[in-house]
Amino acid sequence: GRAFTGDKSGDFLFKCLFKAKISNQPYSENLNDGLKLKSTYITNILKCVPPEDKPLNNELINCSNYFNNELKNLKNLKVIVALGKLAFDNCIKSYKENYKTKIQYKFKHGKKYILPDNRILISCYHPSPRNVNTKILDLKMLNKLFLKAKKLAMI
Repeated sequence: GRAFTGDKSGDFLFKCLFKAKISNQPYSENLNDGLKLKSTYITNILKCVPPEDKPLNNELINCSNYFNNELKNLKNLKVIVALGKLAFDNCIKSYKENYKTKIQYKFKHGKKYILPDNRILISCYHPSPRNVNTKILDLKMLNKLFLKAKKLAMI
């Protein structure tokens, strides 16, 4: 499957990716829907959906191996956009463990950080219905962030 396919978070996310010209269409419905991403890889920090969407620490630890392997295998990766504080915190945790560093980055929407391997991490509010409906995140904000990420990836 694909991350964020078939839920409200995905509906909003893919609309924004399309607006920023990162995807060829504004939706992700299934594997055969024709979606193409341009120089973009989407993954989840957590590979399962825990009860009440409240991941336990051991679930995050178990899934961290997958994320670490993805980071190693994506040789041309220049920019990481962490969708939500959970993704941001666990990306930082992964870098701390793998690079034996004490980086202390704080989550703030749109903030850019240089990681120990010179990749760029951008923190972003999660595209959840709660964040969208309460106007914590809107189309303009996420589009601006994706355009920033695209520009940084071209350097």
